[in-house]
Amino acid sequence: VQAALQHPNPVVRTHAIEVVVTTQHKDMMADIIRLMEDPLMPVRFAATTAAGDMLCYGCEQHIRKRLEDEDENVRVAAAYSLLKLNYPEYHEYLRQAAQSKDQTIRANALMLLGKNGNRDDLDLLYQAMRDETASDQVKIQAIDAIAQLKDTRLYRSKLWALLISKYADDRVMGIRSMGALGTLDAQNAIITMLTDDVLEVRLCAAEQLGRLGDSSGREEVARYLQTHPDLSQSDMATMLAVMAIGYIGTPDLTAYLPKALQSPSEDIRLAAAQSILLLTKK
Repeated sequence: VQAALQHPNPVVRTHAIEVVVTTQHKDMMADIIRLMEDPLMPVRFAATTAAGDMLCYGCEQHIRKRLEDEDENVRVAAAYSLLKLNYPEYHEYLRQAAQSKDQTIRANALMLLGKNGNRDDLDLLYQAMRDETASDQVKIQAIDAIAQLKDTRLYRSKLWALLISKYADDRVMGIRSMGALGTLDAQNAIITMLTDDVLEVRLCAAEQLGRLGDSSGREEVARYLQTHPDLSQSDMATMLAVMAIGYIGTPDLTAYLPKALQSPSEDIRLAAAQSILLLTKK
């Protein structure tokens, strides 16, 4: 993970930041602070957001510098992180950004409102979800944010429709939002997706169930790893399977992690590292 945080590819750096947040490895905060100054906006955005997700109270000075960032997306991330660090005056800044005409800024602000966890923002999130003029990116982030706020109205009104969509991408999005919702009904709905016709949908269901502490998808992950044991391809199916190991954690699955950590794919190595770090915290 530390090597990936210094990787020349910005996508790898961004992925590594996400792994640090997921595994809550605070000993890597020095790298996160450094990446807040990264030349590329997506990396600065991820690093600045991570400072709030990690509740890094020693990062306040660095976060405040990002309030002056040339890119509005990074300024929104800085407002979010300061809000997480108990500066409530930045809540309104996030709400304003969630109504921006710039669809990327709006989508990012909606995502951050979901992560912040204040149910007073549900009105704004539903407004974005139902906005016919909004981009698909905005609507997706609004749905996911509502799920993160555990609003069960979403279960019947939107998420179930995604699970029965003819498009696999919709079904994957529905599974992830059901996972964020996290209710027993949502968990049972994800279990039904373990029999989907599309491999990636089944593996996504297994991984999300693992996140919820449910090992119902273990056999699906084991079956995939048995038939694709080289772990050299950074395709979605392999990524999901390797990530699922960290949440399910049975010995038959964890046996694949040393090989995954030696994969020629940077993404697979990072997914393996995440799984190993998660397992060491159990």
